[in-house]
Amino acid sequence: MRSLSKTLDLEKIKTTVEGITGFPVFGTDIQKDELDANESFFLNYEKGPIRKADPRANQFLRDLILMFVMKEDAEIDECALILELPKCGLRFRNTEYEFGKVASTEQEAKLSTFYFHQALIICQ
Repeated sequence: MRSLSKTLDLEKIKTTVEGITGFPVFGTDIQKDELDANESFFLNYEKGPIRKADPRANQFLRDLILMFVMKEDAEIDECALILELPKCGLRFRNTEYEFGKVASTEQEAKLSTFYFHQALIICQ
């Protein structure tokens, strides 16, 4: 049986992001009342795509996707996140930015998506 190396400490990641930015962090199962109560917030998804890191070894990279959703003009220190999250076992890869409307509403939103990854070792 094969297994992956140690998983991420999601509570530490959440505490770190909230401490740096002052905005709450939710999983992808955010509730409507949480959505309504927060003008800006983060969503995280820790089970992103997996890709081979080194073709000669059993090392893989798994993405953690951290999305900053802004229904207002909010600012965060992106560099602080990028520099601090390696202490949580994450390596920064890139960002993407999108603009649109929140589903089933006329509410405009901006989305900053941060892609981090964690190194995984496959144990056989």
